[in-house]
Amino acid sequence: MMNMNGTKTSACGNVNDIAGGRKTVESIVACEGTEGAVLVNMGHDDAVVFTDEVESVPSLDSESDDDEEEEWDSDEESLEDDEEDAELDEGLAERRRIFADARALKTLAVAYAHPQRGVTSADGACFGRNYFGRPSAAETEDDEFADERAEILEEAAALKKLAMDYMHPEVGVTATDATVFGRNFFSRPSAPEVEDMEEAEERALVLAEAAALKKSAVDYMHPEVGVTSTDGACFGRNYFGRASAAETEDDEFADERAEILEEAAALKKLAMDYMHPEVGVTATDGAAFGRNYFSRPSAPSTEDVEEAEERALVLAEAAALKKSAVDYMHPEVGVTTTDATAFGRNYFNRYSAFEVDVPKKETESPQASQDMAAVQSLAAAVKGANLPSTKSTKLSSSDHDVSGAKKSASTVNLFGLSEAF
Repeated sequence: MMNMNGTKTSACGNVNDIAGGRKTVESIVACEGTEGAVLVNMGHDDAVVFTDEVESVPSLDSESDDDEEEEWDSDEESLEDDEEDAELDEGLAERRRIFADARALKTLAVAYAHPQRGVTSADGACFGRNYFGRPSAAETEDDEFADERAEILEEAAALKKLAMDYMHPEVGVTATDATVFGRNFFSRPSAPEVEDMEEAEERALVLAEAAALKKSAVDYMHPEVGVTSTDGACFGRNYFGRASAAETEDDEFADERAEILEEAAALKKLAMDYMHPEVGVTATDGAAFGRNYFSRPSAPSTEDVEEAEERALVLAEAAALKKSAVDYMHPEVGVTTTDATAFGRNYFNRYSAFEVDVPKKETESPQASQDMAAVQSLAAAVKGANLPSTKSTKLSSSDHDVSGAKKSASTVNLFGLSEAF
């Protein structure tokens, strides 16, 4: 029997290679007691194969007791090397098992996540039917369409949730994570003040009572508005349509009269605005503004009120001075007045006027008497002379017709008077 010395080493003895006395990597047999032997086989493709079959080693079967004693002696000499070899073998075996498990798990995960990948087999005797491509399989969509549909549904759900949160802020936020916390939007310190439920109900009652009072006041102030009722059992006599009611005009005539009065008022306002442009436009709307017609940049130059009054005074004084000058220069022009009660005295023949001497006519001289007699005789000669017809005839100084000749500025036309002398 081989002494284990408290270590779990190979129960198959030392199978040393030729080079360094180490155990072969290709075949490691792990034995714990007499059960649970596992054989790890590493091929050229790094595939790990676990098997419970323990292959027999010829060297172990043919050893004799003498050989064991010899080996015991040799083991005592190389005890330290064996311990190191045992630890190394155990680590290598554990590492290979881990790699084998990882590769197996990876292969299983890839096969599960990618069922579209077919099973590859080098054995010609292996065959089988595809579960997803069988004739009786349910219709499935491609991965691209499935991913697109999933994204669309996810976005629609997110939009729906966002719309619900916006339309119903009164619904609180529900969270299953105990570490999630936050402030309430409505009860935060900077939130606007809101009224309680009691105050809101009280305000609703006050508004309802105010609406009822307003309706009563409207019914009292406007009895012409009929009472509307949906109850067929309600009936009564009309105050305005009763037999003893005062005569009233119809709605059509009343509307027509109101329109006529409104149009007349508008026309009157328009006429007033046209006839009195000096009256400014009055507006109660602060946003209303406009340009003044008289003070616009393109308006003709006008004088101020003070200059206009000064000019009127100057013209009035000039007119008064002109009238005084005309009265002074033309005293023969009588005073004209339209006032029947106006009267006055003559300045020259008033009772208190100064006495003036009227010049007497001088006696005519003999020469003047002769001149007067000559003129009178000439007039008598002209009157008794046989003058030609009234035909206009241009005569020269020698009593010749000069109608076709050019007349000098000093020419004197006697018009037949030369024949009388």
